[in-house]
Amino acid sequence: MTTCKEISKYLNEELRINDIEDHCCNGLQLENEKTIAKIGFAVDACKETFQKTSEKKCQMLIVHHGLIWNELKHIKGNTYQNIKYLINNNLALYAAHLPLDMHNKYGNNIQLAKILRLNEIRAFGYHHGKAIGVIGNVNTNLDKIKQILTTNKMQTLTLNFGPEKIKKIAIVSGGASEDIYQAIAAGADLFLTGEPMHHLHHVAKENKINVIFAGHYETEVWGVKALMPLLKEKFKVEVEFLDVPTLI
Repeated sequence: MTTCKEISKYLNEELRINDIEDHCCNGLQLENEKTIAKIGFAVDACKETFQKTSEKKCQMLIVHHGLIWNELKHIKGNTYQNIKYLINNNLALYAAHLPLDMHNKYGNNIQLAKILRLNEIRAFGYHHGKAIGVIGNVNTNLDKIKQILTTNKMQTLTLNFGPEKIKKIAIVSGGASEDIYQAIAAGADLFLTGEPMHHLHHVAKENKINVIFAGHYETEVWGVKALMPLLKEKFKVEVEFLDVPTLI
């Protein structure tokens, strides 16, 4: 007889959600009154994801981008409709934003480092005094990196201004383009992040660094996916990833 509060308490501790300042209200954003037998996992809290949660007969949804952020001042419009849907369908919602980016086992960035087979992985990409991303060593080339990303259904929008031989890769998932400056300072041959910014073309070119924008959504499916076997084993529940990709 597992409840959303029990799952939330466990995740709060496991993900150390209070260890970093964040605009997202990390943790249980909306509780419900059902026993949790099946949990859905997704990147974004949105109407389509909520509908899929109901269709798949999940009682709880765990996301990376939550519905409630610190700037929330009114419950109206889309926010009202989404909260109303969750309440009417008795769905619990849990969010883990930066804590799930930075986690050294389940985080988006450590998962990306594993996919790219980095070694000597260390902290990188500091926000609010905490490292969100990772940097590590590798012995490969740019085409091989792009092939791995494509195989794992990520984008490969590339600024090819650095060396063809790749020995050091810096990674920060999602919308972390400005961390290119930290990648340059760290001597990375390649900076991998989610979404592009116009002016970084010139920054990358002038500093002779490769950059790959692999997609905000595509670089942030990995954290919630990594939580699935953990909660399945811990709470003996069914789990399912709900794929709702975005175009930007």
